[in-house]
Amino acid sequence: MVKTTIMLDNQLYKELINEAIREYGSTRKLSVLINRKLRQAGTMAKTSKVKRVTIKLGRKLNEKELERAIEKGWSEGVKWSA
Repeated sequence: MVKTTIMLDNQLYKELINEAIREYGSTRKLSVLINRKLRQAGTMAKTSKVKRVTIKLGRKLNEKELERAIEKGWSEGVKWSA
């Protein structure tokens, strides 16, 4: 176990305290609750699938062209066809 200090939003803190009281009968298990929620969030992030979008430009961009396209935004860098 590692001991650390974190700053929580007031509303989030109240919600966590209320949940700890509902589940454990006191706030003494707040760390257990937060650890469980963080593990669940990590598991969900690993299992969620990310859909990738591929855009064919007809040619490869060099590093400078790619950076320029990102800076201008894809709507400027890529001419979309309707």
